[in-house]
Amino acid sequence: MYSHILVPTDGSELSINAAHQASELAKLCNAKMTAIMVSPTYRKMYDDGFVVPTVNVIRERWEEQVAERAQKVLDQICADAGKSGVKCDSLHVFGDAPYEAIIEAANKNGCDIIAMGSHGHGGVKQFFVGSETTRVLSHTKIPVVVYR
Repeated sequence: MYSHILVPTDGSELSINAAHQASELAKLCNAKMTAIMVSPTYRKMYDDGFVVPTVNVIRERWEEQVAERAQKVLDQICADAGKSGVKCDSLHVFGDAPYEAIIEAANKNGCDIIAMGSHGHGGVKQFFVGSETTRVLSHTKIPVVVYR
């Protein structure tokens, strides 16, 4: 049925639960998983028209901390999948449009389905402005399973 499931996460409780459900689907299909987390790129700070100069050390430290947090979440998802006997790889990328990075990763890695939560950290706010899940559903031709 499916051989490679892409599992996007933002570290929220719902996305972790969706990843668990995806690992059960992977087990049933004898499929492998790739867990992906997309983190926002570092931004210059602005305050009342004043631009705080980008200092490479600050940007690098910020990226390190974001990557460490992402890796902890991805390791948790892969460990959970491993308990079910599912092979799981992880991928962390920086990007300002998570849905684009998710679709690109699915295509690049030969994933034949995307399994993700209905919403993440955005919650109700995302309901009004449109969630990444909605954007993935609208822009990919790959089947998407949405967990609530």
